[in-house]
Amino acid sequence: ESTGGDIFQLGNMSWQILRVEPGVVRVADAKGAPPSLPFWLGEGPGRTRELAAEIATLREGCVEQEGGREAWLRSECGRGLPEAAASQVAEFVEAGRAALGAVPTQKLVILERFFDESGGMQLVVHAPFGSRINRAWGLALRKRFCVGFGFELQAAANEEAIVLSLGPQHSFELEGVFDYLQPETARGVLVQALLASPMFETRWRWNAQRSLMLDRSRNGKRIPANLLRMRANDLLAAAFPQVLACPETLPGGPIEVPMEHPVVRQTIEDCLTEAMDVDGFLEVLWGLRDGRIAKRAVDTPEPSAFARGILNSAPYTFLDDAPLEERRTQAVSSRRILDIRTADELGALDADAVARVCEEAWPQPESAEEVHEALLWIGYVTAAEAAPWKAWVDELRAGGRIVAEGDRLFAAEAGRDP
Repeated sequence: ESTGGDIFQLGNMSWQILRVEPGVVRVADAKGAPPSLPFWLGEGPGRTRELAAEIATLREGCVEQEGGREAWLRSECGRGLPEAAASQVAEFVEAGRAALGAVPTQKLVILERFFDESGGMQLVVHAPFGSRINRAWGLALRKRFCVGFGFELQAAANEEAIVLSLGPQHSFELEGVFDYLQPETARGVLVQALLASPMFETRWRWNAQRSLMLDRSRNGKRIPANLLRMRANDLLAAAFPQVLACPETLPGGPIEVPMEHPVVRQTIEDCLTEAMDVDGFLEVLWGLRDGRIAKRAVDTPEPSAFARGILNSAPYTFLDDAPLEERRTQAVSSRRILDIRTADELGALDADAVARVCEEAWPQPESAEEVHEALLWIGYVTAAEAAPWKAWVDELRAGGRIVAEGDRLFAAEAGRDP
């Protein structure tokens, strides 16, 4: 997160960063210059199932209130919630409901799809089940898309939603996405998906150290972290070579996991139960199948208010290796969220302005030839509209240059197509 020129404090001295290299930061004495404030960008613990359920219930209750939502929110959340914050929450929920037609809860999962500026699409799964369940769902769904379409996708998952960045080659019925994963086979799909994710190598290294397969120190000296990673990868290549093998050398189909190896088995279980909640994920899939969880699919012209969070999520939510500056979600543009009344009135036309433009555009002929020319480009006029031009119209009709069809007058050589 730091660049050359930044100043940080270490102990009682300040240092200026000269350049950042892989594994090395070159610094120089800042000669007492005040350090810039550090900041931390990291992942916190995901919501528990209980907390995610409470937040979803609160959102659902907010929508059910016909009036006085701010007062209801303050009564539910306590007086510690300022009135201005309660008003913003109510407006946010109502804006999302207006765009999607409903509010996603743990009883209703909503799929939202919209185009981005690159010509591709963004698929957002609104599922407020917490990051551990959504991470599992996102990885498995990304794997299913990869196998089905043959292309790797960018994806991210947070506490509220999952986003999959699609290209022009991805064409499918939106409602069919609910059937891409089946509860009987979803665990196996998820295991295949997590093998290529950074969480597997990280937890493999942790387990290798805890099992004493990997030395933390040698000859009384601590082994540097970069060497630990290299040695952990060497151990992984010996125990589970398919994970690090060249893709061209692997047979087609799923990778066979050596579950008989205790550290490999423990690493898989840690990924499924610590980094993710595989049991909760399977419960969601069963709920979608048996109807306990309702389903809704919506194509929208622009992202809803509920989609803004996942589109601008932090790097720790990413489920692939693409950096922030290369995310396809950066190609999504939309106007700022407006209150419902303003959004409904946005683009409404002023009646006086419409009348003035119509008057300015209406032809003002000064001869029979100009009447005929006007009919060629205007299409037709009614008898009432042609009343001010009656003398010229009669002259043109006598010459066969204007024909009447009912109440409409056309130029004789003009087409009748709309």
